[in-house]
Amino acid sequence: MTRYWLLAAFILMLAPIARAEDLTADQIAAKIVRGNGFTWEGAKTKLRMTLIEANGSKSERSMEVVGRRHDGLLESKVRFTSPSDVAGTAFLTREKKGGGTEQHIYLPGLKRTRRIVGREREGSFMGSDFTYSDLERKDDKGAKNVRLPDEQIGSEATYVIETTPGSVEAAGYSKVRTWVRKTDFIPIRTRFFDPSGKVEKTLYVKRVRDFEGKPTVVEALMQNENGHKTELVVDSLERRDDLADSEFSPASLDRG
Repeated sequence: MTRYWLLAAFILMLAPIARAEDLTADQIAAKIVRGNGFTWEGAKTKLRMTLIEANGSKSERSMEVVGRRHDGLLESKVRFTSPSDVAGTAFLTREKKGGGTEQHIYLPGLKRTRRIVGREREGSFMGSDFTYSDLERKDDKGAKNVRLPDEQIGSEATYVIETTPGSVEAAGYSKVRTWVRKTDFIPIRTRFFDPSGKVEKTLYVKRVRDFEGKPTVVEALMQNENGHKTELVVDSLERRDDLADSEFSPASLDRG
């Protein structure tokens, strides 16, 4: 199962392949409307990220995101616009031919762009409850999906599936449990377990709206077991089909 969660972007809805009550865990996983909180394919997005400390104090960061699919590969660029201490910071993610993802970050204070590699990928992205590795798309062919008993979350009927990665070290999690809304296959709750098997954090989808005929998550909350939270809210989505190759090169990151 492709390892992902978050807001809406990579819309991958597949045609029905069985009656709903007969769906296997793998079939449910394949039909999930998956999203990345920092990318909307073929669009320019304005987004707010609020960091909420365990004591309730908040700090807000604004960013603009552009994303596209080029030659079948996904590319996205995030640029922070406020507050002043992070404005100009830019982050690029590009899928590579043959598999894998490369990530680059530009830090205006250092005036240089560097690649995110190795264990750095497990670090916090800009102080949030998302890691750099969380922002990659990974097709884990060794992952195993198991369907658990269906559950009701409020007024929503959901499928529940549990995914165990082929390599815990590579994935960063021992398992991921997902509650998938039956009406549209949006994962409205995703729980991540650390390598020891304990719950590490949970992603909650708060609000969904229609964007060009597709259900799109526009508000989500990642809650860490240590009490820290990260809220993501989409302020605007604009279709962009004219994004140039130069927008998605590491050299573009230092151009504010």
